Amino acid sequence: MKLESVEDFLFPGLNLTVRQAVLADDYLMIDAAGCGPPGPCPQCQHPAARVHSRYWRHIAGLPVGGHRVIVRLCVRRFLCDQSQCRRRTYVEQVAGLTEPRLRTSTAARSAMRAVAVELGGRPGQRLCTKLRIHGRRTNLLRQLAAQPVPDQAPRILGIDEFAFRKGRTYGTVLVDVESSRPVDVLPDRETGTVAAWLQEHPGAEIICRDRLMAFTKAIRQAAPDALEVADRWHLLQNLSAAVEKTCRRHRECLRRPAGPESNPPLATPQTPLLDRVRRRHAEVNELVDTGLSLSAIGRRLQLDRKTVRRYRNKDLAGLLASAQDRGHGVLDPFIEHVQHRFQTGCTNSMQLYRELLALGYTGGYHVVNRYVMAIREGIAVPARSMTPRPRDITSWIMRPQETLGLSDVARLEAVRSACPEIALACDLAREFTDMLRDRRGHLLRDWIQKAELGGPDAIGIFADSIRQDLHAVTAGLTLPYSSGIVEGHVNRIKTIKRQMYGRASFALLRARVLLVP
Repeated sequence: MKLESVEDFLFPGLNLTVRQAVLADDYLMIDAAGCGPPGPCPQCQHPAARVHSRYWRHIAGLPVGGHRVIVRLCVRRFLCDQSQCRRRTYVEQVAGLTEPRLRTSTAARSAMRAVAVELGGRPGQRLCTKLRIHGRRTNLLRQLAAQPVPDQAPRILGIDEFAFRKGRTYGTVLVDVESSRPVDVLPDRETGTVAAWLQEHPGAEIICRDRLMAFTKAIRQAAPDALEVADRWHLLQNLSAAVEKTCRRHRECLRRPAGPESNPPLATPQTPLLDRVRRRHAEVNELVDTGLSLSAIGRRLQLDRKTVRRYRNKDLAGLLASAQDRGHGVLDPFIEHVQHRFQTGCTNSMQLYRELLALGYTGGYHVVNRYVMAIREGIAVPARSMTPRPRDITSWIMRPQETLGLSDVARLEAVRSACPEIALACDLAREFTDMLRDRRGHLLRDWIQKAELGGPDAIGIFADSIRQDLHAVTAGLTLPYSSGIVEGHVNRIKTIKRQMYGRASFALLRARVLLVP
């Protein structure tokens, strides 16, 4: 397209005449005047016939050639000749450039709004400074006005929570699953708040949600005819937690001596680590018997609440076994060699240390010497088979079998052979994941019955929670809908929240969430 004048380049399609452009310092000052017909009176909508006066307006525009732009605009004030109109004069507005009482052009405000949606106040102001746009923090935040919420909820609605402060305060985001756009943001995740929103915005036919009981109650109260769909990812997450809990409870089955079982059991060693475990176990249980809460016990003993719970729930033998497993570290793979050489007559710690270095040992001499002294005293920990972590076992069980390597398959089979409970949990978990991936929700009742009657305790509890939410879980294992799109918006909210550093109000956060770029 051929440009006939400077107006076609700077202000295409606008009723504007450019008189001159002056470059001063970092600014490009453009003198211009409106040349269009008089617009209608804002009060009576009749066009004017006479000009009352003229005055100058300064409008900040988009940068040109790396320079800030200020349009020095000569505007006309018109007389309204209608006797019935209460307004006597009004100012002309150049469509596409000016609006009443605003000192920024329409194009510049559009750019400021995009910056504000992406970055917010202070970060947006820093970017505007680099882009040569007139955008202060307060001006940017004024551009953020949340869109009105539709009266009708979308046909497929997604609901999920997000954290203002993790573990303390939460909000709720509602998303149109079909268009992948947020619909509204609520200041909490209470049943009453969600139920009130659903009553004020009817029309949802399918509601995708996680397994939070507050959402379930709200949907049953306010939208009983809607079909609830439990999210498949959360189901797999809950099942994975149950499998890992089973692996932790039965980890003792995997701690078996690697040598012959005819050797007499060795006494528990007296080490500072084990002495501390015994002392803490006794102190925690004494305070538990007095009725103190876990948090109060943790404050008194200067321990984390989770540590106090572990000492309360686990017996002393299991705690000592876990501590012994951590006691040697880099020496663990070579304990069997040290014991064998000691029994054959090599009792010199330095000689054993040199042999271990040749085998790939990377630790220090004092670790070997301390273990040899424990053998002499008869309190050394016997060589154990390398016990996989519960999290690794859970990963082998929950991943598709075709993605496992040969070594992972072999180690999982060894775990299954060592512990029937873990083997049963593995079979039930794989049956459930196959049912989920193949959308065979009609088999769910049979699986629940099998898990509750013969499965490990943790798997049985998971199955019981599914029975209480049977219709939603069955829909999740049958229909193609899920909360994946909602989870994406939750991640976006986390990004926005981190940009705002937690200082902004809920209204501003809601506006930025709803103003999707």
